[in-house]
Amino acid sequence: MPASPLPQIGMMLHMQPAADEPIPAFFQQRAALVQEIEQIGVQAVWVTEHHFDPQSLSASPLLLLAHWAARTQRIQLGVAAVLPAGRNPSLLAEEIALLSNLAPGRIAIGFAKGGPFEAQKRAFGRGSDAARVQMREVVDAVLDRLHPQSHPDEAVLQPPVQTPLPLFVASREPDTLAWAASRGLGWMSAQFWPLETYDAQAINWGIVAQRPADALLSRGLWIDEDGDAARRHALAWLAAFRRNKQSQWKVGFRGPLAEMDESESLARAIVGTSEECARQLADLLAQRAVPRLAFNPLDDRPERQLEQMQRLFRQVLPLVPSSLSAPQPTSLPASLPAASAAPHRADAALPGRP
Repeated sequence: MPASPLPQIGMMLHMQPAADEPIPAFFQQRAALVQEIEQIGVQAVWVTEHHFDPQSLSASPLLLLAHWAARTQRIQLGVAAVLPAGRNPSLLAEEIALLSNLAPGRIAIGFAKGGPFEAQKRAFGRGSDAARVQMREVVDAVLDRLHPQSHPDEAVLQPPVQTPLPLFVASREPDTLAWAASRGLGWMSAQFWPLETYDAQAINWGIVAQRPADALLSRGLWIDEDGDAARRHALAWLAAFRRNKQSQWKVGFRGPLAEMDESESLARAIVGTSEECARQLADLLAQRAVPRLAFNPLDDRPERQLEQMQRLFRQVLPLVPSSLSAPQPTSLPASLPAASAAPHRADAALPGRP
């Protein structure tokens, strides 16, 4: 089976402050980190949307993208993902269109129902089922407003300069993936989801899609000269992450990560020595098409996150087989810097493609 082209390489930046870290300084340091990873060749940075979560200060990710856009030149700026349920679609469409004009060719937007997050459910009064229905309703309306040719009376006054604007949905539901494909959206697969989920997403999306595949896969990352030390670090980080997330749920209720097995989650990450990580990455890409790949360095300190992305570009990507050679920094207005150069078919995202 021939190997896939190397995907667009990005970083998933979780906005988790250190204990007692001043919040203004936290945001300044993360903006500086985005500048630094752009300089080493990282092609995209992705941020999530979470509310009432002390470990994820990204309640307004579109504002973060605007802030980072003013401090960078090339790197693509993405949200994985906006939570549209309960939002006014006209306002959301205007915000997305404005971002596209502020950073031409550099914006990518994902959508998700959000959750299950107990704090959000209490504050917004929506469970997962209601949020899923509302997400699709709001996104449908947003898409209508972003395309003036189809709905001229409702369209935003300044449409996105980026065409097509990269849009995605983060969902494992077959009907939601079919809807996304019918509306021209790609799909996103989260860090803790197994690769079998990504492959199933590709199949369900590909049944309906009539365009080249576009998807974002997120994976954890930790590289060390000592492979055992890398795995110990990753396991400790995963255990702490699970405890911290579970602590946000009310007493007596087991949250979605309560049953998370750290060893199983470790198998879904790229962890080990440079050579081990290169083999893991090559194997992942040889089995499926992955247009976009975002790495989450398993550490909350920006200096360690930067170090890990440097190791990835300097020590790991050059070891991946020559058909998967390391990407180069992109120039504007590349909305899909690495993957767009390779030809795609409508079924290109299907696992085991010829």
